[in-house]
Amino acid sequence: MTPEHGPSAEHPPRRRQLAAAAGLALMALGWPRSRVRAAEPLEADERVLFLPSTARWLDDGRVEAEVHAWVYEPDHLRGLNTAFARYLGLRLSKMSPAAQLRFRQRAALFHAESEDGKQIDIVFGGGQPPLRLPPTDRAGRTQARVVVAPPADATRDAPWLRFRAEMPRGDLRRSEGRVLLVPAEGLSVISDIDDTIKHTAVHSRREMLLNTFARPFEATPGIAAHYRRLARGADTRFHYLSASPIQLFPALSDFVRSAGFPPGSMHLRESTTWRTLVPGEQDSRRHKRAVIDQLLADFPLRRFLLVGDSGEADPEIYAEVAREHPVRIEAVVIRDVTDEGRDAPRYRTAFDGIADARWHLLPRDGGRWPLPLP
Repeated sequence: MTPEHGPSAEHPPRRRQLAAAAGLALMALGWPRSRVRAAEPLEADERVLFLPSTARWLDDGRVEAEVHAWVYEPDHLRGLNTAFARYLGLRLSKMSPAAQLRFRQRAALFHAESEDGKQIDIVFGGGQPPLRLPPTDRAGRTQARVVVAPPADATRDAPWLRFRAEMPRGDLRRSEGRVLLVPAEGLSVISDIDDTIKHTAVHSRREMLLNTFARPFEATPGIAAHYRRLARGADTRFHYLSASPIQLFPALSDFVRSAGFPPGSMHLRESTTWRTLVPGEQDSRRHKRAVIDQLLADFPLRRFLLVGDSGEADPEIYAEVAREHPVRIEAVVIRDVTDEGRDAPRYRTAFDGIADARWHLLPRDGGRWPLPLP
């Protein structure tokens, strides 16, 4: 909503508020929710952001794809960036013009309005009919597993399958997405982002916020080169996993590409409010563990390499997974940003019962990759 429009009964957000109030009243009278409000198509001021997820080939030659989307309405109210910066403890007036521009770009989606009850149809091409996703939830999120016929020129070693949102008639916007085609067998690298491939300094709230919103993203030493060597395997795929919220996806996606990391699926946390920007430790652990468990279940014949850092709970999460899946987990690699060393009590406790050859520490300066290439 722009300032000149004002809070009018004709403005879409106001209509949604009135509809929601009416819906609550009807539900109080015993009406089922499904009869109170039907899903609505996208409006002209709403946007769709697709996260690159995964897909797998089925025995009949079709593809099962996991689709994740966020629907939001950009908010252009003046002063929100200043308020957001103040909440984070940052002073825009003290930043350089370049840092202020980065802040505005990266903060923009944090004061967007998530749109619930929105209906999205997606098209994979090849003359196939549109597929309807479930209505978005209160966080503006929707996800579904869809089965489609791949394009005629798609091969089993193709890395990506692309699709788009079908917009209302006359709407010239394009919202495109893609899913990573993962072979039945091969190596999957599940990689953390913050302080594993990108310097974030999560141990210091102020440094983390400056590195996230004001400073150029900085790749950690040597990791991109290590990953590119791993990517030489035709059946190797990368899955980037982070508790960062979905609002940071555009910036993180640009970083992965510009820093020379192999492209891959990206698994971020739900859209958040300002106050839930930094997740609690348990929230982060649950998110990461849920994503890892899903990838293991979806690709039962693949081997997995887990790469993270010691700044958070990656050693403990990955060790737990390695104990539960001793055959599936090729190895665990931890970037030792806390400089504890392999004999630290933390590591000995976390990796108790796991063979020394299956977990490795990587020095913060990059060092030599501790595993042979596949």
